[in-house]
Amino acid sequence: MDDKHAPAVALMFSGQGNPVIGMGADLWHINQQARQIWDCASDISQMDIRRLCLKGPMNKLVQTPCQQVAVTAINVTLYTLLLDKLNVETTVGCCGHSVGEYSALYAAKAVSLEDLFKIIHFRSQLMHELSKENSGTMYVVKGIDYHTMTELIARSDIELDVSCDNSPHQQVIGGTSAALTAFVPLLARHGFDAFKPGVSGAWHTRLMAQGVKQMRNFLATVEIKRPDFDVLMNVTGCAEYEPEKIKHNLALHLTHTVKWTDSMARLLSHPLTPVLIEVSNKAYLGHMLKDFPGFTSEMTQHCRTITGAL
Repeated sequence: MDDKHAPAVALMFSGQGNPVIGMGADLWHINQQARQIWDCASDISQMDIRRLCLKGPMNKLVQTPCQQVAVTAINVTLYTLLLDKLNVETTVGCCGHSVGEYSALYAAKAVSLEDLFKIIHFRSQLMHELSKENSGTMYVVKGIDYHTMTELIARSDIELDVSCDNSPHQQVIGGTSAALTAFVPLLARHGFDAFKPGVSGAWHTRLMAQGVKQMRNFLATVEIKRPDFDVLMNVTGCAEYEPEKIKHNLALHLTHTVKWTDSMARLLSHPLTPVLIEVSNKAYLGHMLKDFPGFTSEMTQHCRTITGAL
């Protein structure tokens, strides 16, 4: 893909939700750049991210302050390795799922490495504290689209939110444990399967509302530049270039649905027909693309395959 005739590409950065002991352990000593990324993550978070990823324990790694920093370190390291194989002039856009949105902004040179981890550290700590004050959880539901899910929630009169519109056949819902306990049997009666992801709170729901102002105030203290290429934002599913608007969307991100379906539909319909490259420890974003009409396996690749970091 370093050929001058390389096809157009778009990047998809992973979010949290699938932590495993040992994740990223093959990456942090690959080269000096990789070591600097993991050092930066540990220095700013004041956690030994390498040790947490390598040895856990899982009940700590699954916690948001650890998981978000670790996922971001892995994303950025893999992207750095990918740059050696990628003709950046062919990159037409990128997006990141939930916390992966910050990795996408880094890739587009909208935020520096240090500020990236400062934001992630603040955001993850804030979300963790909010999850203790407003306890909740999430469920992944397969075989259902956004419109059908919102209608089911509305008819149930149960206080829940659609956290992530992942695809035409997958939604993530969030709320209090009591609300979800009441709602999951309703899903079963309609023939929909639901399972819990590996997260410690109800992200992108009304339970995070107290954090929007705090997030907005913190983002005012860091520099976000105009991205070098399209960054499709979770809150809108559209590209945004103005730094203040980007910050506004990032603050709203705490409570608003991740519009992944809209973002993927835009990339898949791009006139240059880019290859969608997933940047993640383990492929899962590419699997969700199978839910989109007209998608074929040739339209996506995983960064580990391209870089040889298997």
